[in-house]
Amino acid sequence: MKIIPVFFPNAGCKHRCVFCNEWMATMKTVPRSVEEEVMNACKLYHVDKDSEIGLYGGTFTAIENWKDILKTVHDLALKIGVKGIRISTRPDEINDVDFLIENGVIHVEIGAQSMVDRVLEASKRNHTAGDVAIAAKRLKEAGIKVSIHLMTGLPEDSKKDDLFSAFEVAKLRPDSVRIHPTLVLKNTELEKFFLSKTYRPQTLDDAVDVVSDMITIFKNDKIQIERIGMYQDRETILNVVAGPYHPAFGEMALSAMYKKFIDSTGAVKVCGPKNLRSQIIGRNKAKIPFEENNDVCVIAGDQRIYFNDWAGLYVSKLRELIG
Repeated sequence: MKIIPVFFPNAGCKHRCVFCNEWMATMKTVPRSVEEEVMNACKLYHVDKDSEIGLYGGTFTAIENWKDILKTVHDLALKIGVKGIRISTRPDEINDVDFLIENGVIHVEIGAQSMVDRVLEASKRNHTAGDVAIAAKRLKEAGIKVSIHLMTGLPEDSKKDDLFSAFEVAKLRPDSVRIHPTLVLKNTELEKFFLSKTYRPQTLDDAVDVVSDMITIFKNDKIQIERIGMYQDRETILNVVAGPYHPAFGEMALSAMYKKFIDSTGAVKVCGPKNLRSQIIGRNKAKIPFEENNDVCVIAGDQRIYFNDWAGLYVSKLRELIG
């Protein structure tokens, strides 16, 4: 499945979150011609029948004429022959689910960011964790796929809060999740907090540690992880002031998860698919034999311990950690 992204930076956003500078990240404005923007994106990303057109960058369902825009995109989607449309929006701005279905929306990405109300308030999100739960339930009951976005290291956040958010989102049974650490971008309120030393970003090590645990939580519940780390383009990177940015952040977090698996089991040999070798032992520079296998497991003494079994026990310990 390929996503053909069309951006509406900050469009429909009634509030400005402390971390957000969407326009600076994309360096674009709302497209004058939706048709032209969609067709250009389709050419750039080589659309095919398994593609989805993604309407990103703002609060799509809060744009004043969002229904007209969606109708236009739906007509184009039918002509082009793509699989469907996905949109990104806030959990408190999902009102006409029937209209979404009637106009080709098959997937909604909900910007939750946290499931801790105190953290949401400090980030000026102007919605609650309860809004996320309600939105996810309504969409899933209507047969629309749901993806939920989470951020770590927000103002007043902690590792315990991040893990709590992961557990709360897992309870909602989304089809997929996205996770990325908070970065301080230029011309945001968070930049002011950072410069005045009232906000301290996560270190890279801390971000990798907590995100690796969140990944384990979602893997244990068989929830797909669509993206780890912020979407990267040249303008975004140039506008990062501070925070745990790394071009291979996702690989680092996955490797950290596997390192915890290897270290905690006392493994003397690791088994797994060839395509995961770099994540399991390569990036960790683990001096341990690797054997190709369909399932990820380790040999420890005379035991073969499978990753899925270990993850269940590890997640139980994390649950105890947050109380």
